[in-house]
Amino acid sequence: MFEKELEPYRSSLADHQLYSAIRTVDHAGIFMSRHVFAVWDFMSLAKRLQNDFTCTRVPWMPVKDEHSARLINEIITGEESDIDGDGQPTSHYRLYLEAMKEVKAPTGKIEKFISEYRATSSLGKALKSAHIPMYVEKFVKNTLKTARKGTTAEVASSFLFGREDPIPNMFQALLGAWGLTEERVPKLVYYLNRHIEVDSGDHGPGAQKMLATLITTPHMRQLALNAAINAIEHRIELWDGILHDIRSFDAPSQKSS
Repeated sequence: MFEKELEPYRSSLADHQLYSAIRTVDHAGIFMSRHVFAVWDFMSLAKRLQNDFTCTRVPWMPVKDEHSARLINEIITGEESDIDGDGQPTSHYRLYLEAMKEVKAPTGKIEKFISEYRATSSLGKALKSAHIPMYVEKFVKNTLKTARKGTTAEVASSFLFGREDPIPNMFQALLGAWGLTEERVPKLVYYLNRHIEVDSGDHGPGAQKMLATLITTPHMRQLALNAAINAIEHRIELWDGILHDIRSFDAPSQKSS
């Protein structure tokens, strides 16, 4: 779906210089302290799709599309309560936080954001309180805007092409670039491999079918295509920002050497 239209955007994302720029533990910490916000906001897209494809209200009513309902419920179960490397239930968000601690990446900003958002229910206030880079703030705001205001087709397209479709290749590139081993950082390697496994398995093809059921008119197709482009462009901007921060971190040491 959208193979020809999305090819230049997907290629730009797949070939991004960020993957080869992450060479040290400090670089990984910079990456993860920004990327964790994308790990968090992914769930808002997934939850919106669960709301649209399943019945999450009382009284319960039969759903129209059991195949899509089953897929999104499986995704939610895995993301909210997967099994970690020790055989214990955990969310992928929590697993990522533990992986961050493993490489001594700071978790204070995302934890401050979550705490402030719980207290105020204000996305803007919570983002400001976390003092995160503007490009991260822009990424999160775009995701939440799509999750809240997009049509179901737009949300499904953003979910597929901004998350499920590119993640296996992105995470495989990161694993290869970092040269990580399970002995050194077991939680991080487990997190990356788990997403490579599930997103390249049933979830990716299933999300394709889910989106296909929603595209019933040329207008809906265009909306879904625009949402896909928007999602990939914002991911590229996020990667651009992280790459800039890594290069800025390296600049002082390069000057002194």
